[in-house]
Amino acid sequence: MRKISKGLMLAVAGLTVGTSTGLTTKLFQSTNVAYAADMSKEKNDLANRYIADYLGNCQQYEQNDKTFKGFSCIKDITYTRDNKIKIDVNDDIYQLPKARRTLLVQNLQNGVYGTLADNDLKKLSEKDIQKGCKTTIYLNGHAIGHSANDDTRHIIWNK
Repeated sequence: MRKISKGLMLAVAGLTVGTSTGLTTKLFQSTNVAYAADMSKEKNDLANRYIADYLGNCQQYEQNDKTFKGFSCIKDITYTRDNKIKIDVNDDIYQLPKARRTLLVQNLQNGVYGTLADNDLKKLSEKDIQKGCKTTIYLNGHAIGHSANDDTRHIIWNK
């Protein structure tokens, strides 16, 4: 009983100190993380709807503007709450040169961040935008490319 009481007292003391100094402890975070995840799920669902609209617009522009070349290769873009992008593509992606595929993915990264910022779904600094976010590209459920760990703008293609 004394160990539990001491541990509880230390946790409460840590919360009191952490709250007054702006720091948090694991105990304090665990109670808020579940609530924050519930709130962000709604925003994440909304973000993915806006991102789907963004993709649809880009695919329409592709017919008349060569700068949008390749957007028809994209089936779906999914933004996850852990700040990652999943891009599903079709077989046509391999008709594009590797440099164009990479540029396409970089444009999608920018578009996703722009969509999030424009709709006030995520606060992003210029540094966040420049850094980009981790991206994985899938064809028929198999990863065919991903962003480099040290530079999320650099895309590594498996083939």
